[in-house]
Amino acid sequence: MRRACTLLLAWAILALAHADRLIEIPTGRLIYPDRLTLEAGFLTGSPERERAFVNLRIGGLLELQGARTGFENRLELYGVQYSLYPEIPGYAPGISVGVADVFDRSPQGRGYYLAISYGIAALGETPLDHDLRVHLGFGWEGMPSFFIGFDVPLTNQLFLRAEHTGERINAALAWRPSNQIELRGAVIRDRTSWSIMIRLWEE
Repeated sequence: MRRACTLLLAWAILALAHADRLIEIPTGRLIYPDRLTLEAGFLTGSPERERAFVNLRIGGLLELQGARTGFENRLELYGVQYSLYPEIPGYAPGISVGVADVFDRSPQGRGYYLAISYGIAALGETPLDHDLRVHLGFGWEGMPSFFIGFDVPLTNQLFLRAEHTGERINAALAWRPSNQIELRGAVIRDRTSWSIMIRLWEE
């Protein structure tokens, strides 16, 4: 009960605030068709810490982000991302630029990046509703110089995600029982994370 109250409070604080993330790396896509995503969870191990993330899309080109990653045990990251070119799956990649840690509060410091995402139709005997996506990007200052990740639909509800942040490899398994809810188990920076994501305000 105490953890649930803490997570709800974190959501409320963050709502005042990385764009669509794979696990940790940014992607070339803004959240869509939803305008708002809320993710809350916790890191296992010692110390056990809560995690919370908020992404808010404003119009079709701009996204604001707020995060408490759990590694610093405070609300340490705020970012902004701008879409230069929207993704057209199977034809053209999505391209975005962004600023991570706008207020320069994290150990890594403020960073700048260019992120690219490309969707490939998951064909086969039973084609899936979701594309296989490749994400890569280039960063400066507080961002890694190169990062890459993959989002692989195993079924229409189950997704395997993996990324190299430029410093480490992260992996996650996500189950999406509906378009609005996603449950995630992940290994992030050698720590296990469990979380739930809720997508709201669909256009």
